[in-house]
Amino acid sequence: MMKPKLFDIHSHLNFPQFKDDREEIIKKMREEGIWTICVGVDEKTSLECVTLADSGGEGFFASVGMHPTENGNEFNMEYYRKLARNQKVVAIGECGLDMFRQKKDDLERQKKLFKKQIELALEIDKPLIIHCRESHKETISILSEYAGKGLMGDIHFFSGNWEEARKYLDLGFSISFAGPITFTKEYDEVIKRAPLERIMAETDSPFATPVPRRGKRNEPLFVGEIVKKIAFVRGISFEETVKATSANALKLFLKNVIN
Repeated sequence: MMKPKLFDIHSHLNFPQFKDDREEIIKKMREEGIWTICVGVDEKTSLECVTLADSGGEGFFASVGMHPTENGNEFNMEYYRKLARNQKVVAIGECGLDMFRQKKDDLERQKKLFKKQIELALEIDKPLIIHCRESHKETISILSEYAGKGLMGDIHFFSGNWEEARKYLDLGFSISFAGPITFTKEYDEVIKRAPLERIMAETDSPFATPVPRRGKRNEPLFVGEIVKKIAFVRGISFEETVKATSANALKLFLKNVIN
C-alpha cells in the first residue's frame, strides 16, 4: 500500500454539501495523494461513510459512531459492531460530549452514549475519534476511567488549553487541529508544546474552512493549509510537518491495515 502525501483525518464527504461534485473531489484527492477518514455521526451517516470508503479506493477510510448531540435514538451496539468489522473502518466515532449545544441536564445521556462507544472501541481494538466541546473536564474524567486498558484515539478539532491538552496526552491520546488555527493564535501554545509525534491535521469538511479559503466550503484538499500553519507555529519545515502528521495518522488509525 502506498503512503499519503497529506492525511486529513476528519471529513464529512458524505454530507449533502458535496452532492454535486463529490466524485470530482475524490478524484483530485487521489491525484494529489490526500487521504481522509469520512466520519459518521449517526447510523445513516456511518453507513454512508462506509459505502464511500468501499468505493473510494486506496486512501479513503471511514469511522462509525454517534455524535453526542444526536439524541433521537439509542446506540445500537450490534449495528455499529457489524459496520466496524469492515476493514475500511479505522475508528469509532465521532463520539464524546458537547455542553455547547446541549443543556446541562443532557450530560448523563451523553455520558452513557460515550461509554458504549468506548466499550466498542476496546472490544474491536480500534481508536476513538472524540468530539469535545465545553466539556473537557468531564471527557478527561471518563477517559481516565479506562486508563491502562489500551484505549487510544484522537481529540478531534482540539479547542482546549495547554493544561487540558497535557491531560489528554498523558492518557495516551493524540490531538488534531482544524481550520481555526489559521485565523487565531488561541491554540499556538498547544501547537508549540505538544509532542510532534502526537499531532495530526484535519479539515472537518465542509465546516471551518482555513485561511486563505475562509468563506468557502471546506474540502480535504485544503488540509495542507492547516499543516502549513502547524509548521509555521512550531518553526519547522512544511515537509517535516507533513511527514510527521501523516505518520502519526498511519500509526494511530491504520496499524492493523498497513504493516
